[in-house]
Amino acid sequence: MKIGLIAAIAYSINVAYCASMGDEQLSWDNAPESIKKGVEAGVSFHLNNPDTTPEQSHEEWLKDKAENGWVYGDVKDLANKTHPNILPYAELPPEQRAKDHLFKAVVNLIKDLPDPDDYLELSHQLVKLQQQVLDSQKSTTVLTQKQVVGVGVRYTHKTRERFCDHLYGTGLTFERGVTIILPEATALKFLGHTEFERVDANENTEPALVDNQVSENIEKKQKEERQQEDIIFDEIEAIKGMRTKDAVKDYIKSRYGDEIQENLKLADLQAIAIEKVHSFGVI
Repeated sequence: MKIGLIAAIAYSINVAYCASMGDEQLSWDNAPESIKKGVEAGVSFHLNNPDTTPEQSHEEWLKDKAENGWVYGDVKDLANKTHPNILPYAELPPEQRAKDHLFKAVVNLIKDLPDPDDYLELSHQLVKLQQQVLDSQKSTTVLTQKQVVGVGVRYTHKTRERFCDHLYGTGLTFERGVTIILPEATALKFLGHTEFERVDANENTEPALVDNQVSENIEKKQKEERQQEDIIFDEIEAIKGMRTKDAVKDYIKSRYGDEIQENLKLADLQAIAIEKVHSFGVI
């Protein structure tokens, strides 16, 4: 923060402190330039000597006053340059010594704060940067729309009008004769079937679905499959944990409707139950 602003704040706090004791002082705006320069000199002293004590601060104030022709007087008089605090620090009353403590505390507290002008400049820079980011995003969007990257796949079945994919988890619906741009790995799966043909993707091709959507559908499908695998795994572990043949038989009958009559071993019954889970899922 600029020295002048620190000085104005420190001086204004001192004015408020004096007012609390019935000692009215001129505001910063109405204070003479000589007073302002003296306060600014005090701020500079503290900034250059951050470990200075209140007593040293007062001594520096006395030095500045002496250099500008001030002397001791019972009453503060700007015209005659007299001041009742032109005394050694130890002889000042406690309420006057407190001013040096306040001054030091204020300077140290606000010295690293940015100026309001700096805030405004930073705000302008942020607005400018945000606009640049928005412009960049727009340019990227236009570029993405113009440059389609992927492999074109066209459905060419002779009799069926459309094909809905439930095999590879894309969730796509292919219309006969319509080209869809797909990620290469996904496209190759469909191109392994005779009813699909490859089409060179170029900027004139109208994709029916963008890569991100396909990837999201596949990821969703894979997540569902993993969840189902976890359910099956837990069910199989539960079957393995059954300790009696009757428990396994009851499980098979209640879940899959099959009644096991043979006198099989526990392990064989568990194998049958596990096979049911693999074949029909968890019921």
